[in-house]
Amino acid sequence: MDNALFHEESEEGYPLKKATDRSSPWPRVVADYRRALSVAGRRQLGLFAIEGFRLLERALACGTPLAHVLVGQSDFDNPSPRLSALLCRVGELGSPLTLVPDDVLGELTEGRTFGAVLALAAVPLSPDLAELLAAWDRDTKRRKILVLEELMDPGNVGALMRTAHALGVEAVVALRGTDPLHPRSARTSMGSVFRVPVIRWDSTETLLALLRQHGVLTIGAATEACVLLPEARFESKAMALFVGNEGKGISPALRDSLDKLVAIPMGEAIDSFSVNAATAVILYAMTYGAK
Repeated sequence: MDNALFHEESEEGYPLKKATDRSSPWPRVVADYRRALSVAGRRQLGLFAIEGFRLLERALACGTPLAHVLVGQSDFDNPSPRLSALLCRVGELGSPLTLVPDDVLGELTEGRTFGAVLALAAVPLSPDLAELLAAWDRDTKRRKILVLEELMDPGNVGALMRTAHALGVEAVVALRGTDPLHPRSARTSMGSVFRVPVIRWDSTETLLALLRQHGVLTIGAATEACVLLPEARFESKAMALFVGNEGKGISPALRDSLDKLVAIPMGEAIDSFSVNAATAVILYAMTYGAK
């Protein structure tokens, strides 16, 4: 624990300094938290913002380094059992704890009810995609990568991170689009953002070239595909599933470059699944479907 932040100790043994004390560091920490809400701020700080009990619990369970944990003064003074357990764990790990005025914490959470605790977590290191693929070159397992082409809604990106985690995806490639560490994406992922490596990529051409170099089967979800998912066969090899923008789907140039396009049969009264539902169905087939 950074004892420079606090001067007294609570009955539980936490270094404690009232948030109303003018020498308290909470304004600086809150300013950094606000910066971490933007892409530029996350890059500058090397930190991203997490909110609520579940995300903090899962960050701690994964050993994610925490630069700061922020708690409201009244919640610290009268913690719930769940918050008490979290604060004990934070204290054991020596993560700096910052108490903030209740109204400031309320501004940051904007009325959300995930739990009145916030943190700044270290941005996870991204694996080198070429090295990852090289390690799979002679592997006969159904390794899976999920590629998100210009996904814009952070809630969708977070839901896709959770789906990828559930179905054994070993890396998510964010091909332009929303940062998976966007606060809403992190919340929606329910902690999967700590478990599934994210690789950011800008060029479709270089990504496809690298996947081809390592023999990765590229698959796209497209409503107009000739192959229906129940009829598709998936080899025991590395595969990359590409899903497209919420409104436009996979771009035409990318669609024409993929090895296989599949469509999910659906009722006549609707023209598409949500991007997360479609991804879950196809990933399930890629994992457990016929060879």
